[in-house]
Amino acid sequence: MVKPILLVLAVMSGAIFCGPSLAHHSYADYERDQRFEFSGTVTEVYWGNPHILFDVSDGSEVMRIEWITTAGADKTSVAQQQIQAGDQLIVIGSRNRNPEVHTMTVIKELSMPAKNWHWISPSVLRERQ
Repeated sequence: MVKPILLVLAVMSGAIFCGPSLAHHSYADYERDQRFEFSGTVTEVYWGNPHILFDVSDGSEVMRIEWITTAGADKTSVAQQQIQAGDQLIVIGSRNRNPEVHTMTVIKELSMPAKNWHWISPSVLRERQ
């Protein structure tokens, strides 16, 4: 009798703790099959987890960029000071399907021509090989 109760508790605990993680990585609201490019000035940077975030303004719209984790930045040799407020940034990724939501994710490429810097997602690099 005790074993079935422990099993039920274990399954419920897994559902409770895994649910937010799975929900966090849903991209159903994003145009993943279309390449969207946005460029402007970085106005704010949040370097932390679960994702590094930037706000980028083109003068008429501010786009929230949900990039990679800090571990992902380390793995791709991107230092925290690489992207700062005031930098001119070109972002290629997926935009939210709702035009009222100014958010991009699944970032494929970032570039800053003034700094001669270009980042390409490891998944894109694998696809090109």
